[in-house]
Amino acid sequence: MNNPYENEQSVSGAPLAPYAPQSYSVPMGAAYGTTPHSNVVLPTSSSASKNIPTFMGLINALRRRWVLAGFLGLLVAAAAFIAVMVAFPQGKHQVRALLEIQTTNMAVVPGAQVGNENIENIRANQLVLIKTRTLLQRVAQAKIVQVVNGQEVQTDKPVSSLLSLATAEDHAKAIEDMLRTRWEGPDIMAVSVNGDRPDDLKVIVDTLVRLYEQESSRELYEARLKRKDMLNEVKAEYTEKIKSMQSKLDAGEFPEGTTVATINAWATALSSEKTALTQEAIKLDGEVSELEAKLRQIDNELSSLEKKVYRQDEIESELLKQKDSSLTALQKNIDVAKRSLTRVREQATDPKGQLVRNAERALKELEDEKTKLAEQRRADIEKQLRVVQRFELEKEQRLAQLSKSGLQSRRDTYRRTSEELEKKSEKLTKEGTAAAKQSDAIKPFNDEILRLDKEIRELVLMLKNTKGRIHVREFGQIMYGHNQKQKMLYSALAGMLSFLGVMTLVAFLEWRTRRVDGVDQVVNEIGLRVIGTIPAFPSRQSIKTGEADANQNWRFILNESVNSTRTMLLHTAKTQSMQVIMVTSAMQGEGKTSLSSQLATSMATAGLRTLILDCDLRNPSMHRLFDLPLAPGCSEILLSELDVSDAVQPTTVPNLWIIPAGQCSNRVIAALAQGHPLESLFNRLRGQFDFIVVDTCPVLPVADSLLIGQHVDGVLISILQDISQLPKVLNASERLSQLNIPLLGAVVNGIKTDIHAYGYNYVKQLPA
Repeated sequence: MNNPYENEQSVSGAPLAPYAPQSYSVPMGAAYGTTPHSNVVLPTSSSASKNIPTFMGLINALRRRWVLAGFLGLLVAAAAFIAVMVAFPQGKHQVRALLEIQTTNMAVVPGAQVGNENIENIRANQLVLIKTRTLLQRVAQAKIVQVVNGQEVQTDKPVSSLLSLATAEDHAKAIEDMLRTRWEGPDIMAVSVNGDRPDDLKVIVDTLVRLYEQESSRELYEARLKRKDMLNEVKAEYTEKIKSMQSKLDAGEFPEGTTVATINAWATALSSEKTALTQEAIKLDGEVSELEAKLRQIDNELSSLEKKVYRQDEIESELLKQKDSSLTALQKNIDVAKRSLTRVREQATDPKGQLVRNAERALKELEDEKTKLAEQRRADIEKQLRVVQRFELEKEQRLAQLSKSGLQSRRDTYRRTSEELEKKSEKLTKEGTAAAKQSDAIKPFNDEILRLDKEIRELVLMLKNTKGRIHVREFGQIMYGHNQKQKMLYSALAGMLSFLGVMTLVAFLEWRTRRVDGVDQVVNEIGLRVIGTIPAFPSRQSIKTGEADANQNWRFILNESVNSTRTMLLHTAKTQSMQVIMVTSAMQGEGKTSLSSQLATSMATAGLRTLILDCDLRNPSMHRLFDLPLAPGCSEILLSELDVSDAVQPTTVPNLWIIPAGQCSNRVIAALAQGHPLESLFNRLRGQFDFIVVDTCPVLPVADSLLIGQHVDGVLISILQDISQLPKVLNASERLSQLNIPLLGAVVNGIKTDIHAYGYNYVKQLPA
């Protein structure tokens, strides 16, 4: 929990300005003795020793730790919910899948006509086949398939590793004992299993129906694959016969029955092939010519390479590639200068002003230096560039020569083949009359091969999507047992009770710290009189977000709260002759320094000559609130190194002075323990100021406040709501009481109230 008083910062950040200041007549001088007063309130320990928490006490404690309590409560509630869900006995659950059975004969040959089989035989066979031991063993050995993001993913665990099957000696027998089948319709068979773990049952059922569907498709797939292989063998025989006939035709031996049309077709085919080869040779001639032109260009570039002059940007680019340190550094400086010039131009009101010209001149000098460096390295870089370019050109020349040789070889081959085809075409034309008497013996084989190719293609398509007699119409659906609602109810109840238990436990543990919840607790359980209350600081975030009106209203309320505390304190001081008031707390970070500064400022604005004496020697902070130096101060006065009048420093608030703490040391603490220097200091100050506010150390950590308290007229204890702990406050007040130090009461800081509860019309700022 954040403590706004932890660093003892100034409350208002500026001197308080009450809106209806009053003047109080307070006796001066010797009338203010240091004798303990009998009318002060002493704490009682009877009410503060309560060890039984009240409901509101637990609620207030939980308010301070609600985030932690809620987080832990949700964690424990979730754990309890899951534990009850797992441990609660489950009823028998059922998982059911539906299979569709085709009762017609499955075609192997594409387009074949099939007839209906005996439906009763098919249905009876399926009830037996789905329970075969071979299939059930495959189910137990199959890998578990899970659905992740709509896609099936195979895991490394087998189905037999499921808890429903892990303890069984014979996994196939265990699955068979759980398995139930029945016909739900003429073509629909229901497959179900019963058990305690529905997720395991679903995996078993889904694996079974998936493998059964695959088994039914496997036989049809193998039959179609066998026919495809047979057709490929027949096609291979016909192809061999055609090749034999074609070789005879190529040799001029025409089979019996070859017709003139067939010979002319062969001649036309040879002529077309010759034309294609001729065109390809012409195309290759063009490519060879292009390569020859490219080689001439490369030769020209090689011959002119020594005389080539490179551009400035090419020299600089090569230097950057070589990571020249000087040029790299210059380039970085140039980039920085460019960004600087851009920024200056954006910010300058005059685009031709002095700043812009300076930035442009700096950039120009860097670019000139870069150009000069590049010119100095030009000779070496040009030599390197020529070597690299010569290597690349020679490499490209070799590749072009190799390509040219390959193209010329292919061109020569095409020309020779074209000449051979020309000779064959002339021979076919010359011998066509002699072959006219022969029949076209190859055509029937070609027609048969075309028919075989068509059927093979159809079989290939059928093999890609082969589905057998069995089709999974619906995978396993879970039907939970009747105690599922009761199980959810008990789990939710356990989670709720766990959440409330954790919240109560955190509230009790926080209550055990006995932090102050409010003013009533200070009065009833500690027995201290409450002099006043100070509202809680607004968060820094609300101040930053510009809630000006709310923050201004809060300052008004703060001022009025401090003024009210001042009024009560001055009344007590007037009736009991008090002039020196010590402000302390039980522990550090409970708002004592802020209270001291606010109270003293309020008294000063009321017209009283007020002095703040910073006696928190070990951890002083009052000087920072008023922006004053730490020394010289109280420490130097106690060591008799400084006169009191030299230590008093004025502040920006009229009628308010301060003596800072000074530089503390072991000698200062020893002088404080002697008592005489401090008593002399107070006696000296009583005659100079109307009221003296002493800021001291906390009571419990060190004895300084107990030593100082024996020389003051009264003590105020600062208590910070939700931070101060009742036992520690009680311990501190008892220590003060045991030394007969008069306790005026307590001021409770950090009261969380709505500013509108005070009545806006009474807290708004009045005109000066």
